[in-house]
Amino acid sequence: MCAMFNNSLADSLFGSRNSIWSGSFFSASNLGDLGLMKSGVYTKMLKSYYEKVGSDTETKKSSSSSNSNSPTWDDVRKKYITPEVKVDAKAEEAEKALSNVKSASKTLSTDASALANMDYDTSSRDEIYDAVKKMADSYNAVVDSAKKSSLTSISKSVTWMTDDTKARAKQLEKLGITIGTDNKITVDKDKFAQANLTDIKSVFKGSGGLADRHAQRANGLVNLASNQMSMNSGRSLYSSSGVLK
Repeated sequence: MCAMFNNSLADSLFGSRNSIWSGSFFSASNLGDLGLMKSGVYTKMLKSYYEKVGSDTETKKSSSSSNSNSPTWDDVRKKYITPEVKVDAKAEEAEKALSNVKSASKTLSTDASALANMDYDTSSRDEIYDAVKKMADSYNAVVDSAKKSSLTSISKSVTWMTDDTKARAKQLEKLGITIGTDNKITVDKDKFAQANLTDIKSVFKGSGGLADRHAQRANGLVNLASNQMSMNSGRSLYSSSGVLK
């Protein structure tokens, strides 16, 4: 009987099979039905029906064994309307790590570009120090954020950046800038104040300088993180390297 009711309901809502094939569903007389579907009226009707089936105890008792497992509205909703979404903790952690890398790299790109393009001849030593210190802080933030990402391409890119910095360790030491075992850099304000301006400019100023190179690498990291986040959109399974399976 339930099957007959379902067929009857379907015919009343959408027309018979023959009428659908003949195109009557999209005919002028049924445009109103389409509007009702969009407004959610049919969904409410289905909900009312399934709630009645699921809550009517007497009906359940009198139903045959073939109808004893009639779906409730909640069953239909979960399966067809709002499927349950399971949150993957590892996926969330990986996404957060990528977001942090992207954010930190954007900041480094801005700070490094400003340092590369500043006018060293008209700027005070304090202004130059502030710009160097600002870039150092954002550089260190990128190093820290990359440690929490398991994406191989990000790890390699940051390693390239830190190796490039280490290659200029002697030049940086003359400016009061040292590299720690954790690859982060520290700027000694007093030593920097005594450094030769020519040496400072040779390290940081212009295209090809360390600041410009850091800006380029930071832009690359932003793209890597952004692309991976786009690939991960709507997905929940990650491999051990942070790449979608």
